[in-house]
Amino acid sequence: MYSVRKKIAAALGSAITLAALVVATPGTAMADHEEQPTVAQLLEQCNNGTDRCEFHVESVEKYLGPEKRVTSDAYNCTSVNQNLSKTWSDTTSTGTSTTQTIEFGGAFEAFTAGFSSATGKTWEKSHTETHTESLWIGPQKKGWLTHRAHMVRSHGYYQLNFGDRYYGHYIWYVNDVTMTGIDPDNTYGESPVFREAATGSGDC
Repeated sequence: MYSVRKKIAAALGSAITLAALVVATPGTAMADHEEQPTVAQLLEQCNNGTDRCEFHVESVEKYLGPEKRVTSDAYNCTSVNQNLSKTWSDTTSTGTSTTQTIEFGGAFEAFTAGFSSATGKTWEKSHTETHTESLWIGPQKKGWLTHRAHMVRSHGYYQLNFGDRYYGHYIWYVNDVTMTGIDPDNTYGESPVFREAATGSGDC
């Protein structure tokens, strides 16, 4: 776990689907009929209409991503073991809990700056691992490789400060934002796992 400068919240579960919540400056009462900007409208303003837009990290959690098949089948249609070469590739991209993409523009820049400030690490928008492996495949068998990426989940909130009132307020917050991506401490992830099965009709 990273040493985050802010107090780290309790560890989050693996199935986070929280929608971002929009609130005005703490202490300002908002009437039920008062119009509010959407999450998309606010994040579009981030560093593109704000005096300041910051992402504040509240927790950082590492976890292991799902097992993904990363090669097609390699076939051994002979009666002896065969050593076959297979190249695998696995791409891990940034994901978010909000309903619109924030992987580009000012909102993403604010997030990566906040993540770097809190952890001392660099966030990658997308990371691809590509390697070639030597596989021993039994007679009349087919084999393939799977891979699990080491992931990181960063949870926090955006603070947007405006020079002029925006929807009646100078400061807005977008809460409960979760970003997922490759773990900057272990971009390789787990070693690929070899899977094998008997060839079927039509394979050889």
